[in-house]
Amino acid sequence: MGKDERKSTALRRMLQEPGPIVAPCAFDAISARVVEMAGIPVVMHGGFNTSASLHAMADVGTITQTEMIEHAGRMVRAVDIPVIADVDDGFGKSLNVARTTQEAIRVGVAGMHIEDQALPKRCTSLGGRPVISTEEMLTKLHAARVIRDELDPDFVIIARTHASLAVNFEEGLRRGEIYAKEGKADLIWVDLGYDDGVYDELKAIAERVAPYANVIANMTENVGRPLLTTDELYSLGFKLITYPITLILAATTAMRRVAEEIAQKGTHRAIADEIMPVKEFREIVRFAEVEQLEQQLEAYVPPKFD
Repeated sequence: MGKDERKSTALRRMLQEPGPIVAPCAFDAISARVVEMAGIPVVMHGGFNTSASLHAMADVGTITQTEMIEHAGRMVRAVDIPVIADVDDGFGKSLNVARTTQEAIRVGVAGMHIEDQALPKRCTSLGGRPVISTEEMLTKLHAARVIRDELDPDFVIIARTHASLAVNFEEGLRRGEIYAKEGKADLIWVDLGYDDGVYDELKAIAERVAPYANVIANMTENVGRPLLTTDELYSLGFKLITYPITLILAATTAMRRVAEEIAQKGTHRAIADEIMPVKEFREIVRFAEVEQLEQQLEAYVPPKFD
């Protein structure tokens, strides 16, 4: 990404270039830094992760617009790579979607994904909800485009449909096509079921929707869905591959293991060598940069007035 290039411009350029984009979902600023330091070009922000990390609550539609946008904004400030924000259903009707788009652009995210679930929404891994009409979703996408075109033409709009789970897979495909052609979304995310038939569904999405817009595939572990590689998904026709809850599950697994070790044995000596050294952690939190800035600021000698 160029030094003076907007993150939205960088993301749009990546979408136009050949090759897949990998974008794991971070759950806070430090996990976004971990993604960036791994050499991954884009980081996703998600509602599941926001609800869990801020409140240790399931993602059942209780997160507010302010919490969601500001949480994404913290990730933006922590990394130099583009961040894509989850804005649920846009937090209301078309006017609410317009305001949400405005706020997303204000905090510097490169794009956002908006879904067609009915209120109160819930994460699909928790069961999902009914979907709104296709027409209402197109109205929301129109509202997002109006604000995008006014404030940041490169801002990327992603339409996500849960119709595959709420109705049937064919309805998911139909909506994906419509959101791409009529809603003019830059990326389409057709959410899938959790079974071995997902491979055929992925092929169908690529065949039906990818001709009209770039498409997203999400890899979620331990739900009966096969985990395909980036190359496999790109060869099918998917441009962006995300891992919605992998990082937060991995981090929670590690934290629980250490906490239980201390609780049960009174020490974590047996696994201490597996924990990241403080010196390495300092690199993640930019300790050297902060220290250098502190020294520069404290080098200032104010004039005397006594």
